[in-house]
Amino acid sequence: MSKNMLTYLAIVFSLLMFVEAGQKWHTSQIALTKLYDLQNDHFNVFNKYLDLEEKRLEELKDHVAAVYERCHHQKTNRAFLHNHLDVIKLMKQMHQHFLKIKDLIKNKLSMEALREIDEHKDLSGNHILLVYQAMRRLQRFYAIPASDMSEGRFNNKIIGDKMDACECYVMAKYCSEENDMYGVIDWAVEAYYKWKSDGQPECVDPEILNFYIMSSSVFTGFDLMSIIHINGSSNLQKDTDKFLRYYHLIKNELFELDKEKTLAVFEIYNNLKRKQFEKEFRHSCKYGVSRTITKHLKCRYQTKNSFYRILMPFKEEDINSEPFIKIYHDVLYENEISKIKYIVSGNMSDARIQTKNNSSEEKSRLGQATWINSNDSVEYFDSLNNRIETFTGFTTKTAELYQIVNYGLGGHYLPHFDPFHKGTVIEKFGNRFVTVLFYLSDVQNEGYTSFPMLNIIIPVEKGSALVWYNLNMSNGKLNFATLHGSCPLLKGNKWIMTRWLYEEGQHLSYDWKSRGNVYEV
Repeated sequence: MSKNMLTYLAIVFSLLMFVEAGQKWHTSQIALTKLYDLQNDHFNVFNKYLDLEEKRLEELKDHVAAVYERCHHQKTNRAFLHNHLDVIKLMKQMHQHFLKIKDLIKNKLSMEALREIDEHKDLSGNHILLVYQAMRRLQRFYAIPASDMSEGRFNNKIIGDKMDACECYVMAKYCSEENDMYGVIDWAVEAYYKWKSDGQPECVDPEILNFYIMSSSVFTGFDLMSIIHINGSSNLQKDTDKFLRYYHLIKNELFELDKEKTLAVFEIYNNLKRKQFEKEFRHSCKYGVSRTITKHLKCRYQTKNSFYRILMPFKEEDINSEPFIKIYHDVLYENEISKIKYIVSGNMSDARIQTKNNSSEEKSRLGQATWINSNDSVEYFDSLNNRIETFTGFTTKTAELYQIVNYGLGGHYLPHFDPFHKGTVIEKFGNRFVTVLFYLSDVQNEGYTSFPMLNIIIPVEKGSALVWYNLNMSNGKLNFATLHGSCPLLKGNKWIMTRWLYEEGQHLSYDWKSRGNVYEV
């Protein structure tokens, strides 16, 4: 999908009533597609409801009209009261009308139609918060001022539409509700300037905006209260004096709340060795370089000694020599990409990773993922397996299943290593010593695959395959420079497919079964 970041936000707020509870739909194009499908289902239900209501009201009018007609007849012709049979007949008819009227008022058929919208598909307040979190997470990760973000600008490039005063005010509101006071002051000040320039729209409450700027000024130490002399704010001086008088108490209270609730992209890091590369990951995502052609690193046509590839050689690009990192361009074809997306379209779910204590962790990876089963792999991917074996020189017979991942707005995967895999798999097949990562889409801005220890980023290029060795080929120990992650997306959707090649079945210079822990230096 080619929607820009801020247009995407507008879609978010306009369609929230159709979101499924608990679904982080803004992180995946697949989930957004489901949202549109759900919207259509709801519209169909509403149309059915309206049709039934119109029919019900027409019937109700007819029966009430019949009752009124009988009542009028009684007033003008009382002679029928002397005929007991006529009275009994009238009472029976009136009773039938009233039963039908009662049934129509109860509205059973129409309400049954509305029950087709299940409770789990109703609006949950958490979904608006999820959108805010995605926007604020991106802002904090890339250190984008609200003044730039509201103009759709990043790194001196225009990547989206402008935000108006109402949208900036909403961002300040949710920052306040999350006790993210630095976010409050950033977005409240921007909302104020937009409010003034947009003709003071009613969606912004100037008194609340005063409160946001004062409270965040007290907490952050950035005194921006001088800018908020808004007409009609009669309590401004009184509130300002109160905030200054109780500065220390307020700040301490906010600080305690802030520690508990403020969002942070890297709050999930428990491993100090990985946490020290937080700055490197951020820097490479924002300023990293794609290291390509040098004296020792080149681009070439490569046949890999394959007769078939004499006519269709691989386009091989060197990225790094140690650790070994290469890109193979145009190795996945458009029809294959369409087929892959079709196969997985109904099976995507929120991506999770398995931690060392066997708990499921999702904060470090925000997107949707699934695996392609063995039957589909055999039917559709024999040719692709041959390609992988040709350009890597290793067998896929013991490889892991294909994994498909879709990252949307704010989608990311924090820096990690690939080889680790617990249980019987590692005992039987060894570690993931080669990673083959296919790109199933283009991404115009950011969303790179980052190697922070090398300060290398890989742009997302549809149809290409990124290949690297996770282990030292001499002894099978982990190459720590292979630490890598997926930079958070500011725009577009990123589709990838990964296949990991295990040590079992390969011609290696070491015995992986007697090697020991790959993390030991």
